[in-house]
Amino acid sequence: MCSCRQFCRWLPVFFVIALISWCYFIFTFDILMTLLNNPPPAVGTHSMGVAYTVAFNIIFSLGIISFVRAVFTDPGRIPDTWVVGAEDSENGQFIPQLQTLEVKHDGTRRICRKSKPNVYKPDRAHFCKMLGRCVLKMDHFCPWLNNCIGFHNHKYFYLFIYYMAVLCAFMLVAMTPVFVHDVSSMEVVEMDFTKEFRVTLTYLVLCLLSVGLICFWSFHTYLLAFNYTTIEFLEKRGCSPPPDHVNLYHIGLWGNLSSVLGTNIIVWILPFRFLCEGDGLSFKLNPEWYPAKGR
Repeated sequence: MCSCRQFCRWLPVFFVIALISWCYFIFTFDILMTLLNNPPPAVGTHSMGVAYTVAFNIIFSLGIISFVRAVFTDPGRIPDTWVVGAEDSENGQFIPQLQTLEVKHDGTRRICRKSKPNVYKPDRAHFCKMLGRCVLKMDHFCPWLNNCIGFHNHKYFYLFIYYMAVLCAFMLVAMTPVFVHDVSSMEVVEMDFTKEFRVTLTYLVLCLLSVGLICFWSFHTYLLAFNYTTIEFLEKRGCSPPPDHVNLYHIGLWGNLSSVLGTNIIVWILPFRFLCEGDGLSFKLNPEWYPAKGR
């Protein structure tokens, strides 16, 4: 039963791989090869085909690397030093470096009693029932990746949806002349209706994917820009935040982006965690809120 459930959890990942593979091969053999091999004037030129081929494969490679890393990178585990001991106090005098900002409603330290053994929860950590443990800076569990999005793979997840959105838009731009040419040539006897069907189906699928991915990427860009996780946005802010709402982790646009993408803008688009600071256990605090908290 357990192995069957684990296999079923991988089905959405296989579907994503199949969808990506379909779009890749249709675009490569029905679009790029058409442009590279004596394309009709209404479709494009050979030099355009070369440029499209290079750009497409670069974006595709970066997206696939991001996808693989998002799937197989551990999102972040709470270290053994945070395990609750019999001598520990929930009021928090046991080890100074394990002090946390977020507390329960009664003012005591957050403890994950679903984890075995029980552990103290670092700020922004939550229990993921799919993984069966707490995850550092948990954003959400993504069934399409069969992995929880957390501190260590957040950048890979964000770059994956970014590159897939860019790739879909790029493919639509390149396919539009071929799509229009095929549709306008449907009465020609020599028309390859198998190819026309493949291109039309893929074009329509890409239209839907582009809208969905661009909206999804825009939402996560907003979360990134204001330093929210999906859980924090839904639980603490929402679409209509309370008047007294303050994001404790908002440290300015540059600080928010660099905390996930890296401290050098050159590495932001690379699917590697170069220059990404922090350990997922503690975070820089909103300078407009923190001094007031200390008074």
